[in-house]
Amino acid sequence: MTLFLVALAWTTVATAQPHILSHRGFYTNPAVDENSLDALRQAQRLHHEMGLEACEFDVHMTSDGELVVRHDNKINGKLSCQGSTLAEIKTFVLPGGNRIPTLREWFEQARKTPDFKLALELKSHASPQRETEVIEKVLKLAREMGMMDQLMFLSFSLHACKEFVRLAPGSYVILNSSNVNEEVTPQRAKEMGFAAISYNLNVFFNHVGWIDEARQLGLDTYLWMCEDTYLIDWATAYGVTWITTDYADRMLPYAQQLAKDKKRLRRLMKSKF
Repeated sequence: MTLFLVALAWTTVATAQPHILSHRGFYTNPAVDENSLDALRQAQRLHHEMGLEACEFDVHMTSDGELVVRHDNKINGKLSCQGSTLAEIKTFVLPGGNRIPTLREWFEQARKTPDFKLALELKSHASPQRETEVIEKVLKLAREMGMMDQLMFLSFSLHACKEFVRLAPGSYVILNSSNVNEEVTPQRAKEMGFAAISYNLNVFFNHVGWIDEARQLGLDTYLWMCEDTYLIDWATAYGVTWITTDYADRMLPYAQQLAKDKKRLRRLMKSKF
């Protein structure tokens, strides 16, 4: 009986494929502006055509308290997401001809595909108090628009992650980190109420055991950035739950095919690189 259970557990791990999280919408093919409504529409297209499950996007609050979707705070030499007003920001045209969307505009497009998950990354703001204010506005809008079931929340800010847990009990909160000396272990993440840890390559390469530990604790793991198939193999071998990529159109078919190749999966699981 024991041997059967061990074999069953091994088979489950061996045949699992990492889920794919598309980075900043989907903007690499065809080339569109990242974090634009066009990038979201392209991610939704991959959802319909290829089974893409989720995309990530970034949120700032403007100087006049409006929520906008963009990765970098700086926009140009004069404008910034957190230092300019929404009216000023809306005058800026992105290279592909798009304008920086508000979070409300993003949600309006996103709720056309209610089964498509969205990973909302809150960018760091000037103070913990400001981050709490932003989170309160994000949650108010998400609840007003019926988006809570579609959303996952993440941030590099530990304070922000804790506030999502406090202000939205039961929500799916992910801690993001690129710090090789990261002090938030899977056990600490679990104790703080997080659902997942999202660490970049260097963090997980230096703390490989955290992937197993997280799984045993019931936490998901996100590996970023994964821009080549070698890292899909690595993530599959070690049982990473999700990978984040700019090239979802390439990584998703590869991961799906790998999941069907049982011989190769067995080799990956045996070698562990």
